[in-house]
Amino acid sequence: MDAKVLIDTSVWITFFRGKDPAVIERTAVLLKSGRAVYTGIIALELLNGAKGQKELQILDDTFSAMQVLPVNEMTHIRAGRLGNGIARKGYTLGTVDLLIAQAAIESGVSLWTYDEHFSVIAEHSTLQLLK
Repeated sequence: MDAKVLIDTSVWITFFRGKDPAVIERTAVLLKSGRAVYTGIIALELLNGAKGQKELQILDDTFSAMQVLPVNEMTHIRAGRLGNGIARKGYTLGTVDLLIAQAAIESGVSLWTYDEHFSVIAEHSTLQLLK
């Protein structure tokens, strides 16, 4: 089986808008192959932004077919330390992005994102970004 991929909120938004055929196809392949994974914080971001019951149901159905990455107290602590180390090099990053990155690092999965903040994290950690 090919490696799992953590799909970030930025990609999900593009996917659900349905206007980028390449994103739709790639996401569909990842979902059908069982390679797509998510974290609770990504679910939170998407569910919080859903517009109505129909979108909530689509998200529920999508997440129920995927593996959720484990995130625990140590994930949060390591994310904080990662952010602190990067901040000492002059970069300020959001805590949500740090937590998503740390979850990907700990689970050994690549992250597919359009958020440029993750490039900074990848430069200063073992985070692997899907190109």
